[in-house]
Amino acid sequence: MTETLLKYFQLLKTEKLQSKSVPKTFLECNDFQNMLDSGIVLKSSVGRGYVYELNKEKRQVFENWFAKKFPNADIEVINRASSIAKLKDSKKSKEKSVIVFLKGNKQVEVNKEIIDLQEYTKKFGFFACVLESLKTEKLCFVENKESFLQAEKVISQDYVFVHSYGRIGKNLLEKIQTNEVLIFSDYDYIGLNEYLKCKSVFENTNFFVPENYDLLFEKYAKEITLNRKKGQKASKYVLASQDEIVLKICQDLQTKQKFLEQESLLINL
Repeated sequence: MTETLLKYFQLLKTEKLQSKSVPKTFLECNDFQNMLDSGIVLKSSVGRGYVYELNKEKRQVFENWFAKKFPNADIEVINRASSIAKLKDSKKSKEKSVIVFLKGNKQVEVNKEIIDLQEYTKKFGFFACVLESLKTEKLCFVENKESFLQAEKVISQDYVFVHSYGRIGKNLLEKIQTNEVLIFSDYDYIGLNEYLKCKSVFENTNFFVPENYDLLFEKYAKEITLNRKKGQKASKYVLASQDEIVLKICQDLQTKQKFLEQESLLINL
């Protein structure tokens, strides 16, 4: 169940729903269809459409179903636990907290506190936090954990390295102030999409491609298989992009049906 479906079931308690103003997903969901079949919800023709309203004689049946289906309908979904409480599904939540791992040899401002990353990196390997704000001159997003732990072997140490718990999204980018961004990721559609996402926020964003990329691709590229995880499909932003790097990587992805994993750059280091 989703927030949208819940919204329209709540509206049924007090309003008549015009078919033209109700999403198709609601009209086609099993619970709503069952209510129509059992007469809990009545359907009547109005003009070129229909109106749906709660059958007053069966209101209590609906109320009993609603209370069981949504035991905490009025709470706000702010994390996975509250999503379970409200919608019985942790995956319906959009987590607001942003967890990041940082490393480097610079001082940075994290959550309005000055942090000596060199000290944390030397003693513990990296610094981790729930991010509220980050200020630094040059930032390098590293997609995978192993690459993040060895990033300084590949990327200039002028950068502060960041690995986010999850994909790069608006909730993360809006917390950052920086003058330069570098994306170090797998050379695939996901990496390109995150590159373009960053570039839409930070104009001075580059996608890291090593000088020996073609050689590495020839030796180590991996086939894109049909059962590969979701996301190995070009987004409309990637397909529409005229960015030189995006065009180059896409050509390999589309013509050779292969992609290069970023860990390939760590071989023999």
